[in-house]
Amino acid sequence: MSTVVGRTPDMADVARMAGEAMEGWLRDYDGYRGLIVFTDEHGERARVITLWETPEAEERARASRGAMRDSMAATTGMTVEGMEIYEVPVFAVQDAPAL
Repeated sequence: MSTVVGRTPDMADVARMAGEAMEGWLRDYDGYRGLIVFTDEHGERARVITLWETPEAEERARASRGAMRDSMAATTGMTVEGMEIYEVPVFAVQDAPAL
């Protein structure tokens, strides 16, 4: 999970556009399974979560993903605050309409 911070007008719209660009690029990685972006415009913060089939798949893509993340953050006027790796012991999502 990457955390980016900074004042960006219409953060949710910027996140959608950046997410679409990242999603197309991330699909080329073996083991990539999904992308989730949380935004907090008032708190001037966004969290970007990528989902991977295995820890090894995540690790293989980490360096190039980091470069892409840093570039996208700079383009949107934000700064990367940190990056953390988590295991996902529970993942349950019901069918829902697209946002």
